[in-house]
Amino acid sequence: MRLTRFTPFQQFNQSLTLKIFSICFVSTHVPLLALVVYLVTGFRSEATPVLVLVLAATLIGTAFCLACVWAFIRPLHQIAGVVETYRSTGVVKSVRSKRKDEVGIVTNGISILIKELDATLAQLRRQATTDVLTGLGNRRWLKDIGALEIARAARERTPISVVVFDLDHFKSINDQFGHDVGDQVLVMAGATIQHNLRPYDIAARIGGEEFCLVLPRTDIDVAVSIANRLRMQFESKAVGPLPAKRVTASFGVYRGDPASETLKSMLMAADRELYAAKNGGRNAVRSAVALSIRDTKMRA
Repeated sequence: MRLTRFTPFQQFNQSLTLKIFSICFVSTHVPLLALVVYLVTGFRSEATPVLVLVLAATLIGTAFCLACVWAFIRPLHQIAGVVETYRSTGVVKSVRSKRKDEVGIVTNGISILIKELDATLAQLRRQATTDVLTGLGNRRWLKDIGALEIARAARERTPISVVVFDLDHFKSINDQFGHDVGDQVLVMAGATIQHNLRPYDIAARIGGEEFCLVLPRTDIDVAVSIANRLRMQFESKAVGPLPAKRVTASFGVYRGDPASETLKSMLMAADRELYAAKNGGRNAVRSAVALSIRDTKMRA
């Protein structure tokens, strides 16, 4: 095994302890060195000039020591700011030190750890709010983002619609063809949903084969049109051993009143329409409008 030998300069460059000890040693001996030089050069050894020289040398040595120590520990001050900024705002600031000593190692190490921590937390947040199989949001995510969209619709007085749908006879697909084929069907459903929605629409998988859409700024006619487009897309897909028209879905569409309803009540209303579509023969779309909105339109 070959041992690496470091030169004295490399050891000094990589050791904060050596740097501080050296600076302190030099700084404390500046007055003595100044006095020796003063006397050796033949200047008068009277008390007043010597005292002034020693005081000036002491101040210079002290200032030199403080400046060097500040230069040594300044990266720690910067990395402390980075940590505090990340804790308070979640913003990751990059700090990079070229130094090889302990302060440089700590500075670069903490900077890298903060970046890795932020990436890990972001991944955990995605896992906590995303359905792994379909890539859509999950029920928890839908609850949070849906409530925000309803509050926005109430504030801006814009329409909002909710669509709840599930895949028809999905259990029989699993039983007859296996869960791998069932998973392929769910993946296809997720991809189809994402391909057919607008950028601001919200889609989530809220159960085994049950999905939900929250459609901001969307009245009932457009919401029904979106549901029918999805229904026909599902029907046209051939997944694995399943022929076309084997995968169908039933839809319940509800145009809610954001001023007086919550996401939960809208989902319940859409769910009632979904069961009406199932009872009516499946592969269908049923819709309803909030009673308060119907009354307003009738009076208008």
